[in-house]
Amino acid sequence: MNLAGGGRLAEVHNLCVVVTNQVQSQPDDFFSDGNGLRPTVGNVMAHATTYRIMLRKAGKTRIAIMIDSPYHMYDQTRFSITETGVQDVEEYKNAGPEW
Repeated sequence: MNLAGGGRLAEVHNLCVVVTNQVQSQPDDFFSDGNGLRPTVGNVMAHATTYRIMLRKAGKTRIAIMIDSPYHMYDQTRFSITETGVQDVEEYKNAGPEW
């Protein structure tokens, strides 16, 4: 399924479509946005999606960073994946950029 087909499917059937992408290092762009990463597919994914959330591994926890959203401001939170499911890690919530 292509990106346009996923969006149409979501509209017709009131579904959430999750699309994944990888990032790669771009050292020459390090000073422009501070993280030195860029999407592997480029801006195609950015234009075809409504929300962009970056997931990073940080030791035994994970960090979810809201990169782009029409309704939410930039934010991040830590969580962990355990035998019982996804658990919030409260002591790191909104602690500032870690990436």
